[in-house]
Amino acid sequence: MKRILYLSLALTALLFASCTTVRKTATTSDIKTQVMQYPTVADLDVLPKVEQTITWNFVPFHWGQPPLDVRKTNLQAEVIKAAGADVLLESQFVFTKRSFGERTLTVTGYPAKFKNFRKATPEDIEALSKVLPAQQQKVYKVSRPWYKFWKR
Repeated sequence: MKRILYLSLALTALLFASCTTVRKTATTSDIKTQVMQYPTVADLDVLPKVEQTITWNFVPFHWGQPPLDVRKTNLQAEVIKAAGADVLLESQFVFTKRSFGERTLTVTGYPAKFKNFRKATPEDIEALSKVLPAQQQKVYKVSRPWYKFWKR
């Protein structure tokens, strides 16, 4: 009986470990990884300056309360939605709090709407190259590692 059991186990093991041939083929080609894109420009219709404030009370353990960053983002979204704008320019936040008291968050900024999307003209490209020469700027590392201060 044991021989039949051992024989059936051996045959099962052989079936699971049977030889298979794996064939993989691949072709490669030289792919250039650069993006060619012509810039699109849009005009901004800037609306008058707006200011909005929210207040809330102190909560000891902050359970169920959103953090300050989330409150800032939500307040900015409310201002944009109320003005019917696409973006809030020059947004500035003021946060005040009293110990165990009221918290106040105020945002001020200029709501703006995008309009007149168009393909950039040569004049637009020239203006952009003067305003945004970020690719031509050199980056300098100002900070020094802490261990170099001791090797003077």
